Amino acid sequence: MKKLETDMERRMGKWGRSPYRLFWYFVLLCIAAVFLLVFGIFYRDGREMGVVIGGDSCSEGQELEAELVRIWPFEVKSCVWYVGEEAASRADRLHSYTPGAEDVEQLIRLEVTLKDGSVFEDFRYCSVLPVLYLESSVPYEDVEKDSESLVHARLEGNGYMPDSLYEGEAYVRVRGNSTSVLEKRPFKLRLKEKAELLGMREGRHWALLANAVDSTLLRNQTASLISQYLGAEYVMDSRQVTLLYNGAYCGVYQLYEQIRVEDSRVDVYDWERAPQAAAERIVEQLEIEKENRTLAKQERKELLEMLEYELTADLSWLDTGIFESGGMEEWNAREGTCYPTVFTVSSFLELEALPEATGGVLLEMDFWEEERALETNYLQPFYFASPEAGETFRELYDYVSAELQALEYAFHDTDFTYHSDSVYYETAEEGWCDYGNGFVRRDVTYRESDFSDTRFDGQHYSELADMDSLVNNFLLCEFSMNWDAMKNSVFLCKDLEGPYHIDLAWDYDCAWGNSMFGLNTWYPEEWQTTSDYFANETYYQTVQWNRFLIRDPYFLALAQEKYWQIREPFLEELVRDGGLIDRYAEALAPAAEANDKRWGGSMGTYEGETFREGVERMKEFMRLRLAWLDEQFASVETLRTSLGGYLVSDMVWVERVDTGAQEGKTRIVVCAGAPGSRAASLQVNGVWFYEEELEGGEAEFWLDDSVLRLDGGVNTVQVRLLDEEGEYLVNSRGTVEGEYTNAVSAYACFTKPVFE
Repeated sequence: MKKLETDMERRMGKWGRSPYRLFWYFVLLCIAAVFLLVFGIFYRDGREMGVVIGGDSCSEGQELEAELVRIWPFEVKSCVWYVGEEAASRADRLHSYTPGAEDVEQLIRLEVTLKDGSVFEDFRYCSVLPVLYLESSVPYEDVEKDSESLVHARLEGNGYMPDSLYEGEAYVRVRGNSTSVLEKRPFKLRLKEKAELLGMREGRHWALLANAVDSTLLRNQTASLISQYLGAEYVMDSRQVTLLYNGAYCGVYQLYEQIRVEDSRVDVYDWERAPQAAAERIVEQLEIEKENRTLAKQERKELLEMLEYELTADLSWLDTGIFESGGMEEWNAREGTCYPTVFTVSSFLELEALPEATGGVLLEMDFWEEERALETNYLQPFYFASPEAGETFRELYDYVSAELQALEYAFHDTDFTYHSDSVYYETAEEGWCDYGNGFVRRDVTYRESDFSDTRFDGQHYSELADMDSLVNNFLLCEFSMNWDAMKNSVFLCKDLEGPYHIDLAWDYDCAWGNSMFGLNTWYPEEWQTTSDYFANETYYQTVQWNRFLIRDPYFLALAQEKYWQIREPFLEELVRDGGLIDRYAEALAPAAEANDKRWGGSMGTYEGETFREGVERMKEFMRLRLAWLDEQFASVETLRTSLGGYLVSDMVWVERVDTGAQEGKTRIVVCAGAPGSRAASLQVNGVWFYEEELEGGEAEFWLDDSVLRLDGGVNTVQVRLLDEEGEYLVNSRGTVEGEYTNAVSAYACFTKPVFE
């Protein structure tokens, strides 16, 4: 044994002194490195064997690298780059390709053939726009409206940060109404994870508008742009993208933030968070009842999804305090479990911690929706967009429907204020449209309504609906001459407190003269609000809210003021040669022309209007429209007479407005010559009311500066005559029985300078 140990020591000593030891160390390290490289290429790379085009986008002048996945370079026999169907570059080795100007808006395909005959491919679409790739087992034409299809989504774009792009699972379904049946299909896109797509606000829910009937592809984008400039509370952002579905080019789509209640979208109280929290706590309770044994991960996930769906689909448990789960009954029967099926809400959710149900809603008006959960007494067809099951939450439904009705009656009231003791009407018969005689609606009948709610007594419509949003909505409806204005895709939202907002722009592809089969919208010199032709599809559009707002001089004054605030700095810049529309069109042109080739131009026009034709036509309509609107908005009086909604009386007038009569005061003198008039009522800027006796046919009012706009803005006073009983004297001119009672009245507008 000792001899053996001595021999080993001798050999180790010689090895330790050997000059070759470093060489052999190096060889061993190289072998290990090669092993790790092979392991990394073939085992750690989870991708399938093949080739990929590297990079996060494909655009002119950007080099495209060919990358091998789990393939050795020496195995390559040939590498070919195709542009469209033509081979653009060929070599017997792996090589890159740089697209040129002639390659823009074409599919670039990489084909690599190995020495064993195997062929691998990858492709990219070279576009001036970001490109969205959707891959699915469901063909493009088979995606349904009522169910989602799983897709793999990859969004690429040149110049965007990585967190503005996306790759991962998503779900699509067809969206829209009339456009949903067209060959170019609009989609709703739901991502598995939230993302800030192309720099827009974070979210999982997105819309892919096909804009199939809009050859310009710009009408919805332009409407949102105008809405933003007007100062709308909520504006959904969008980006134009090129869509490839299962490798097939599908044209230009507009990737839009989806209108929904979220912190980053419509930021009002979200009632659908309560079902999410409730489902979590029920599952936690089930785990406790299993003696603290954690539910299996998949079981927990399925239970959570099922309960959340049930709790969201029917919110009646928020009223009753009891939740009965049909899904849990089915689960027990299927799985042989004995989970409880009836739950006392207070045991898993603090109901008293929830706010009073006075808002937190997103409503939509649309005649395509069969379930009109919130139809008003003048048949305005609203339904709950959020919470979707709002009609099952009785406390919320009752409050919202009552407030909405009070708002509608305020629009219809003589002084635009809801009075709980006034007589109001509701539609008994819708009548019919006389298409052969100017589209007049005939045989409409009304009956007295029994609606009364003291909670909203004395509230002017501007206290129930945000005044700025009403003005913004009216101006956008009129400038765009949108066929669907105040008929479809009209959104109202309201937080727990505060007024409704109505200026969320959506669905403007039939605006700015976009005529199509059986639909002529080229009316640049007519009011959208008062047009019987534009209202011929539905009765409720003949009593749309804008038709009553134009009877209010206060509203008209604010609309006239806002029009001129945006006319020169923005609308002129929009339509001038080289202006905003031209710049947007120029940037979009290559992609839009490729879209024309794919789809043959707009699907709504007789001959498939092309992009460039459409842009010129839209600009022509806008210019004609603005020239006409300039004349109508020249003054509040020209606006009033042109719209024709408010008819003044010659039996009363504002004789004098003296803004400097006394410091901090304004003196108004009213004259009247109507028999039976005892006093005059003065309404100031909508919400302030004063009453003075008539003496010698005159009444004098002193207004404090606190009720006036002192920032150079216009002030409006409207005077109405009162009879011996204190009721408004009725002016038969301008009165429509069942809809609106006009008073013997007049108005005046003025500004008050403020001196330091």
